[in-house]
Amino acid sequence: MLGSYIYFVGMDFAMLALLHFTGVYCTIEWPRKIRLIILTIVGIDILQLLANTLFGHAFALEEITAYGVPYFRLVPLLGQTFHRVVDYGILAAVLVVFLIKTIRSPRINSERYSVILATIVFTSAWETIYIFSRTPVDRSMIGFGVFGLLVFFFSLYYRPLRLLDSMLATVASEIPDALFFFDVNDHCIWVNKHGGELVGCSNLDLVPQCLESLLGSIGKGNESWNDQRIIGSGEKIRSYVIERRVVKDDRERNIGSFLSVRDNTNDQKLLRQEIYNATHDALTELYNRAGYELLLANLKMESTTMLIIDVDAFKHVNDQYGHETGDHVLQKVAKTLIHFFRTEDYICRTGGDEFVILLVHSGEAQIDEIRRRITQINKVLRDGTDGLPPVSVSAGVACGDNTTGATELFNRADQALYETKRNGKCGMTFWVNRVERIV
Repeated sequence: MLGSYIYFVGMDFAMLALLHFTGVYCTIEWPRKIRLIILTIVGIDILQLLANTLFGHAFALEEITAYGVPYFRLVPLLGQTFHRVVDYGILAAVLVVFLIKTIRSPRINSERYSVILATIVFTSAWETIYIFSRTPVDRSMIGFGVFGLLVFFFSLYYRPLRLLDSMLATVASEIPDALFFFDVNDHCIWVNKHGGELVGCSNLDLVPQCLESLLGSIGKGNESWNDQRIIGSGEKIRSYVIERRVVKDDRERNIGSFLSVRDNTNDQKLLRQEIYNATHDALTELYNRAGYELLLANLKMESTTMLIIDVDAFKHVNDQYGHETGDHVLQKVAKTLIHFFRTEDYICRTGGDEFVILLVHSGEAQIDEIRRRITQINKVLRDGTDGLPPVSVSAGVACGDNTTGATELFNRADQALYETKRNGKCGMTFWVNRVERIV
């Protein structure tokens, strides 16, 4: 009899605990009014069960023989019916909540909801069969024990590993980088969609060879390795950032590696365009002042000849014909300079109508050739058949040597230019230990 009281009152507390667990696990905040109603009903049930000692209205026990031994079986009365309605009502509410969460939740969550729901249904059905069949020994308690262990596991430790693997594979497949996973023997075991498109190879055994054929070395044997590769040329040129990392388990044992290949062609094109814009003049597309300074920092002055070129009377062109015509004249000057100097020479517009030309691997032996080119340039610029006002240029030339830095070389060329201007313009002067006029 004492065991029966403990069992029935314990079931009321178990249902309250199950209801509380359901709210927490399914992130449901039960309204305060609902909680008070449920607590009141359960409290009434507990009191009426305990009152059975006085009124005998809830249940009684009858002595029987079960499996050859004496046994006391429950005889349910009216109070027991009320108790069952209370507990099964709470159970039904819990089942509805888990059913809704199973249907409406994302798959990663619905899996655990469905397992707990199935366990509750199974255990409840087992207990119900026992109650109404009046089987002497209640083995459904085993089901309650299993249910408790499942709740414990799914609440604290469960991770849907297969589903997570599927999700991670889907995410990795959609990553814009090409991903390749290898085992400890460098055999390819998985490739995402972009990786397959990159190598054009569906056979995993051939992926390492395809990668090396396309990109060269892929960092085998390195725990941490990265590189950048340029593939192709012209319009088909591609730039790739390659990174390889070794994967280790929780005991720091090597379990494989992965390789990521990111196509940064557009980034490189954008970077080159930004660098070009920063170092080139928008009007003439020659190097600007910043580009000129960058060249000075990287060229060997001892083997460089510097020309400072100034458009004669350019202010008069702007004043008489307007700045738009002046811009066209500067563009003509730029195109003419490009035409008459070598592709390996650097032509800069350092400001206004001033140009600087850096002739690499050049020296005093080329002075006559430079003089000839300046003469030809002036001949082209004085030809007004294209509708632009005729102009001419004056130049100062200085050759670098082992004792000449960029500043000194510029000062010498500038002094030579001043001498050209002083002697009538439209020509050039060469600086060698002293300023010498070259006609």
